[in-house]
Amino acid sequence: MRHWTWSAAIGAAILISSSGSASPAQGVVSGNYVKDGERSDDVFQAIESAIAGLPSEASPLARMRLRKSTAATGAGSIRISVWADRFSIKYDAHRLIAVLIGGEPIKWKLVEELVFDVSAKANGEAISLTFRADDSERTIVYRSVGQQLVAETTIIGPLLSTPLHYTLVYNRAN
Repeated sequence: MRHWTWSAAIGAAILISSSGSASPAQGVVSGNYVKDGERSDDVFQAIESAIAGLPSEASPLARMRLRKSTAATGAGSIRISVWADRFSIKYDAHRLIAVLIGGEPIKWKLVEELVFDVSAKANGEAISLTFRADDSERTIVYRSVGQQLVAETTIIGPLLSTPLHYTLVYNRAN
């Protein structure tokens, strides 16, 4: 009897987590994903376009910082988990980010000099993950499209002559 009760509870949890009304982020599908290089934007080209109008003395610092920070969130593989009001993501070998959707930001350290306040919110069928630093902000909007995950990134900051925009496409691996 206990086994049946436990099985029923697990089954109900699965049905609830996969139904449209159970989660504010109902459109983002949990799973492991691998970047589709052919369908994704060239991040380095997007960085060069965004820093094109900067003075020559500011360009190397902006380029270095953007390349370092986009290396994590532009990872070759990611693991996403969405359940009720929780969202977690793991980029390649970096630390897991686990936040409450609509909750208070958490601290997340990419590298020693790059520490962010990270928050998540549901936007209909998508989840927005926002990384805030003292001098910049990155928002990544994740949405599932069939068996793919699309991640649209916007970065703003004083080192940029224009906001940096790029889109990465990931194929479901499991």
